[in-house]
Amino acid sequence: MNTFVMAGADQSLLLHHMAFYGLADILDTSGIGDLAVEWNGPQPVLSGENLDDTVVEEAVRTHIEGRKPWTLNSFGTERRATMSPRLTVFKAGEWEPHQRRREEVLTELTDGRLWPDLRYLAALGEPSYWSFNFRGDRLQDNGASRFEMQPRNRGSEFVGNRLRPLTEKLLRRRPGTIASGLSGQTLIDELDGKPNSVTATGLAMPGPADNAIVWCALWGIGQFPATYRIQGAALTSGYIGRNRHEWFCVPVWTGRWRPARLRSILASSQLRTAAATGLADFSDDADQEMRAGSWLRSRGVIGVLRFPIARFGSDNAPERRALRAEAIPL
Repeated sequence: MNTFVMAGADQSLLLHHMAFYGLADILDTSGIGDLAVEWNGPQPVLSGENLDDTVVEEAVRTHIEGRKPWTLNSFGTERRATMSPRLTVFKAGEWEPHQRRREEVLTELTDGRLWPDLRYLAALGEPSYWSFNFRGDRLQDNGASRFEMQPRNRGSEFVGNRLRPLTEKLLRRRPGTIASGLSGQTLIDELDGKPNSVTATGLAMPGPADNAIVWCALWGIGQFPATYRIQGAALTSGYIGRNRHEWFCVPVWTGRWRPARLRSILASSQLRTAAATGLADFSDDADQEMRAGSWLRSRGVIGVLRFPIARFGSDNAPERRALRAEAIPL
């Protein structure tokens, strides 16, 4: 049994938790035997058969290359990415061609039995042609995951303006630098590189972020299922919010977890209940909180981290960002 340690991770940043989850899913999909995730103090650790830097490097490179068929898929004269969950407002006659294109991509993924991709796209969401307000205006963004925080200014969107460029940059890296970026030995921000870089896409405050970390973190969105609703925005696992009062939440645990156990905890109502402790209008009654805490502890969870979400910039194109964690012991 070998381990891969994300030694540069900061437990107070949502970016590094998401990268931990995304890397675990990538390695699990690649076929690493006996794969498990755990915390060694503040450091995320992955363990599995024959796991080392070379295996991690090859698995992530292969994963990035394998996503190109749908990340590069576009429609319309503006070359908007077909699989982005939030897009500029559609013009008359664009909805049906867009939906047909989406269905073609999903059919190809289904025929290829690419279940992790389908899980990811289901969690990421889609433009909500079904959601309207009381005036009959379509609420196009209501089908998107709350983790999708790419700013919408100047027509930018998640797949076309984030996943595609990351794909191009990372596949050009020298051998070994993807694994070294994930372990924290190097920090290469090809996508931006400025002191106020926004490569982390809302999962951390502005600042340089290694692009391999960011790719895995954005892939980690797939571990948080979203549920569509006819009325109101989709419900996103790992999220608590109403209007502009918003938080993300994740667990900290002891022992080795399989990726499937991690997904079940991230999607649980017990995690949300525990994370809402002390929040006016969101906290359940004391008995429910005690039951949630007991349920989580029985599965090895020792605490919950809650990340406040702040808004920056203009009201027309706000930038949502996760702030540093608030710790909630169980």
